[in-house]
Amino acid sequence: MHVNAFRLVTADLALAMSHVNSEPRSALGFATPARAFRAMLGEDAAALLDAYGVGDVPLGDLDLTPRLIEGARAERGDVPLA
Repeated sequence: MHVNAFRLVTADLALAMSHVNSEPRSALGFATPARAFRAMLGEDAAALLDAYGVGDVPLGDLDLTPRLIEGARAERGDVPLA
């Protein structure tokens, strides 16, 4: 599948980053990157993640496939990337 990355919008990137950074990592003691970032930098990290629209996604809702962006774009009425 060819994806036109130039059609990505801020909401697409924030959604992808939310999902990627909500997956627990063994290297972080099974914490998520977002939680580890907040633990290290506190309120500054929380403010930065909030500014970029990056939030925590429950483990059962994680989707690390291309369907994540395509589904969100369809819900918003945006054109597909492919």
